[in-house]
Amino acid sequence: MPRVRQATAQDAQEAVALIISSAPEAIPLLFNQQTLQHQYFARSYMNQAFLHQHGQFGFDNHWVIELQGQLAGIGCAWQREMGAMYVQATLDSMTQYYQGTDVLEVLNRCQSLQQVFARPADDELCIGHIGVAKAFQRKGICSELLTHFVEKANELDKQFLTLDVKQDNAPAIRCYQKFGFDIERSTLDNSPMKLGTYLHMRKTL
Repeated sequence: MPRVRQATAQDAQEAVALIISSAPEAIPLLFNQQTLQHQYFARSYMNQAFLHQHGQFGFDNHWVIELQGQLAGIGCAWQREMGAMYVQATLDSMTQYYQGTDVLEVLNRCQSLQQVFARPADDELCIGHIGVAKAFQRKGICSELLTHFVEKANELDKQFLTLDVKQDNAPAIRCYQKFGFDIERSTLDNSPMKLGTYLHMRKTL
């Protein structure tokens, strides 16, 4: 049985690749950026942010499954109040990569997606960055990660587990529905990025 463990800094290379695979359109659009002076790349930013440990993309906020000497899957979770350290670390990871006022464009793009990815309620644990390596797909890795997050939600006394998934990601939607998630609503991204339609799904614990 695969064992879920907390990610470490040593997982960075494989972990970042899996995180990007969980949102292959959104992450580059959010974090790639070109100015007259600088060229910024999503993967470079994500590598730095993962090593930052405590923020949204930090390794301390991710859990992985390791099989046959490689990372088979990854995911993260957050609740309504993540604390000052989480917020500051997320901002620091951005300001340390994007120079000067260039970070404002990134923050604006992230802010524009709040109409798609709603902040979880007090009784919800929201999960994301669910990525499974191609070699390990359809082997129960997604279900193992979801089981781990159910346990974490129970520890935090949450009543619901929630997530957002691209409407055209049929394999992921099937996995979530099989695990007991229901579709609550669909939201079309009207931001300049035009990421398409996302489904908000929820599982009662």
